[in-house]
Amino acid sequence: MSDRHQAPYIPFRCSQQMSAAISDIAREQHITKSEVLRNLVDKGLTATGAKVEDGEFYQLIQQAVKEAVQPQIERLAAISAKATHISGAAFFMSIFAATRDATPAEQREIEEAAGAARDLGIQYLKMKDQDIDAFLKAGAKRMVEETEE
Repeated sequence: MSDRHQAPYIPFRCSQQMSAAISDIAREQHITKSEVLRNLVDKGLTATGAKVEDGEFYQLIQQAVKEAVQPQIERLAAISAKATHISGAAFFMSIFAATRDATPAEQREIEEAAGAARDLGIQYLKMKDQDIDAFLKAGAKRMVEETEE
């Protein structure tokens, strides 16, 4: 506080335990009891939203939102992982079903197409910020061109 003599004087009463705790904090931090009280009131005003300074309130809100949203993010990640496993299993089951009654030549052709699709999927996963539709269209075109050769 720049000029403590012009600051309003606000006396208050507290329990012996609170007074001892304030004294302990003052001793540990090497500051006066008044400074401890000002710091604690300042933090309390900031925490309740009565005072917004230096982005502290924003940080409090950000932390509260993060804590509230984090379980949902983890839940969505678990659902996504499960969906990925199911999708992968469906892919391989469809390849199995397609090759089941096929001739050896058709089986090889199906397995080659499945391998190319798998490689295409792996390539996509390694990329960042790529439009999935454009990527799949280009990949399908490339696969058709390879089979025509």
